[in-house]
Amino acid sequence: MSRMSRRGMVDLIVMIVMIVFLLGMGTLAFLTYDKAQKEKQYLAALREIPARQKAEIDSVKARYAEVCMYIGFKGEAAVSSPAAIESLLQEGSEVVADYYVVEATDKPLSGTKGATITVRTYDKETKQWTEKQVPIRQVDNTRRNSTQIYQKQDTQTIQAALGRQDEVVNNLVSKYIPRVREQRDVQKAEKTKAMGDKNTQADAKYSNVGSEIEAANAEMKTAQETVASSEQRLAEAMKKESETYQKLDSQSVRDAREAAFSAAREAAVARKQAREAMEAYRIQADKRRVDDSRDPDGAVFLVDNKSGYVWINIGQKNDVRKNQTFQVLRADASRSSDIQIGEIRVQEVLRGNIARCRVDALDDPSVYPEAGDIIKNPNFSKRQYYSWALVGEFGGSFTTLTRQQLTDLLRSVGYRVQSHIDATTDAVIIGGNWDKDPEFVKAEERRLNFEKYPETEVLYFLGMAGPDQKR
Repeated sequence: MSRMSRRGMVDLIVMIVMIVFLLGMGTLAFLTYDKAQKEKQYLAALREIPARQKAEIDSVKARYAEVCMYIGFKGEAAVSSPAAIESLLQEGSEVVADYYVVEATDKPLSGTKGATITVRTYDKETKQWTEKQVPIRQVDNTRRNSTQIYQKQDTQTIQAALGRQDEVVNNLVSKYIPRVREQRDVQKAEKTKAMGDKNTQADAKYSNVGSEIEAANAEMKTAQETVASSEQRLAEAMKKESETYQKLDSQSVRDAREAAFSAAREAAVARKQAREAMEAYRIQADKRRVDDSRDPDGAVFLVDNKSGYVWINIGQKNDVRKNQTFQVLRADASRSSDIQIGEIRVQEVLRGNIARCRVDALDDPSVYPEAGDIIKNPNFSKRQYYSWALVGEFGGSFTTLTRQQLTDLLRSVGYRVQSHIDATTDAVIIGGNWDKDPEFVKAEERRLNFEKYPETEVLYFLGMAGPDQKR
């Protein structure tokens, strides 16, 4: 790791620690401030309670003052004035209901006549009542009511009611209003005390947070000094390391190192070439060994000397294809190997697992293939694959059969179909975009050995297409 990368790593660690610490302290300060704001709102709500109570008391006092004005109540727990009550009753007995009485008649009311009414007015300057006759128009066949609202005999009942009302007002002023005033004073004292306690607690919390911040800043400063000291020591160590590298990186050392690397590269190339040569030799040796010991691929069972055609006993089931060639051999007990007769080429693959071939060459023109001769082809294989896998896209525009249909077809004839390619896979059916299939790419990276066949080849191999097609 270079000096710059180490220094950058140290700076990054310090920066992360500082950011985490500042975020924590900021969150703590925000929570404390939010709690203090809620406490201030609570105290403000407490301050509003006495104001609402005072407004309610003032409203009650105003309503009772209005009542007391009519009955002569003096206030401050005194009793009503008897003279005022007597005057109220006397004046009330002289008030009449202002309406008109209609006599019983079948005729509709119509027309008016002249009349007068007495109106009493109060002069604020002289504080006297005066009466005045006022002319009016009155409907014909009607008369003005002269019955008073109440009579003198009602005075006792009204006085009793006013006495009870006076007692209620007296109790209100002498008992209840002072109690409300005392309650308000108690609430005010409690509110002042609670506000003082809250302010004291808030100041203490702010003081604690400030102390914690100062302590954290001191710790951060100490950590920064430690980091700076570590960086200084690291710089000195890197300087010594650089000086050591410069001493080691002399011209003689570089020349020796380059010579060693050159020799190693030449040895690597030589080893690679030797491995390739050995692999090629092994492949050729294996091929010759297999070719020399393999069994016959088939035999000739019919010959037509006139047309030059021969028929062999292998066909579609053995994966015989048009234009394939076979060597015709004849067994000879007097020799250690078979006699070479000639070469034939497949012209047509027929039903019944047979094929018609043409004679392409003869080793001896006088010796023609006969029934019973064996045939061989070193490159021919009766492809017997038991473990299959499918890669690519199937169905639609890619293949005639879907992936599931091909899987069912292979399993119906006894083959094993794998969902993944592994070392036991013999052959793979390729569909559309098969070379991009992740399963195929993974198998290629593992260098697994298997054969690749398109759908048409597989259908031919299974007898679903070609002369032996199953109907």
